[in-house]
Amino acid sequence: MNVAISGQPKQADWQRFFSSQASQLGPDIVGLIQDDRELEMRSLNLIASASYCPLGLRQIEGTHLVNRAPIGMPGRRSVGNCEHLDSIELLAIERAKALFGAEFVNVQALSSTIANVAVFRAVLPADGARVLTFDELAGGHVSHGAMRHITGYNREVASFGVTPMGTLDLDQARDVARKLRPHVIIAGPSSYPREMDFAALRKIADEVGALLFTDIAHVAGLIATGLHANPVPYSDVSTTSTQKTLCGPRNGAFVFAQSRFGDAIDQAIFPGLQGPAGANLIAARAVQLEMVGSPAFADLMQSVVANAKALATGLEAGGCSIYTGGTDSHMVMAFTGEDWERPDLVAKLGEYGVLGNAMRAPDHAGQPRTAFRFGTIALTIRGFDAEDFSRLGRELAAVFVAGPTASIDRARVDLFRQLAASHPIPSFID
Repeated sequence: MNVAISGQPKQADWQRFFSSQASQLGPDIVGLIQDDRELEMRSLNLIASASYCPLGLRQIEGTHLVNRAPIGMPGRRSVGNCEHLDSIELLAIERAKALFGAEFVNVQALSSTIANVAVFRAVLPADGARVLTFDELAGGHVSHGAMRHITGYNREVASFGVTPMGTLDLDQARDVARKLRPHVIIAGPSSYPREMDFAALRKIADEVGALLFTDIAHVAGLIATGLHANPVPYSDVSTTSTQKTLCGPRNGAFVFAQSRFGDAIDQAIFPGLQGPAGANLIAARAVQLEMVGSPAFADLMQSVVANAKALATGLEAGGCSIYTGGTDSHMVMAFTGEDWERPDLVAKLGEYGVLGNAMRAPDHAGQPRTAFRFGTIALTIRGFDAEDFSRLGRELAAVFVAGPTASIDRARVDLFRQLAASHPIPSFID
């Protein structure tokens, strides 16, 4: 060690990296982050999977726990000094069990897609598994067995969708299940705005001897607060991301299961698909779950659903057709007219400072049409109420009706910026 004449240790140059502020280490990146922060503040975020992570959770993720990787499970670590990390992870597990009525919970998955892949590996045969899943066009997720995704590899996959009225087509699901005799039925919407009848799918699964795997990523916050029925207790396995209606950091997932699948799921996640999750991430999840169980969070979710209904009403009043005729969740799917292509639609609304994504959904004839998927979580967190969303719906509908070649309405741009400015992002006030 270098020792100064005074007898005090001399700090090596490289040690300064470890005590420097971000603005000293990477001023160019910090500048870009600040630019993006300012852009987010003056934009209207209507992405259905988006929320704002609370400041406190961001702070926990930045603690010294970012250095800790507690390899293994609580009580069975392969590194030392994990007693406090064990306590944190066990708190997260117990809180998740209590909120969702689960027998088993894993809180280590680094994404909801990793969680879904792990479930496939844990509960299905290695080769030739038969899978019945919700139709992607109707709202099923790519990680539920799509042929372009690893979950669809070397598996026989069939799907069911919605009726012309926009309701879950249980007759189709039952007919396909009887023919396919699937090992698992997977259900969980990514663009289906109605409450899914998971209980009816449980009956179909039982009839054909299949497992039921429910992906509740988009509606977990609604389930945790009693706004949607909870499928976790009667599902064989369920998964959810940590963001969306759970309003946590975008970095992981919870896996719920019957206890008989617990060991297989633990092993499929680690070491099967990933290294150990950082202790900082698990600590944030533990605090997040306490937040989700609070009365204030239930009030937030009630407002999220009410605001989605108001948004749908405003869009309809402005001349838009709504997929399934409305919503029971945070999500609204608005048909935009055949003149719109998805990239043009996203770009045009982006010029207005509105964030969302375009998808395809079946119309009343079952034909795919372009629809814009809106979500109300982020703006509800910012304080938008039903009147704000109804007005916003009418203004957005006017953009759709005008068509993709219409010039940008500067007055409408100014209106959207005023709405954003008058509703600051709470977690950005620090």
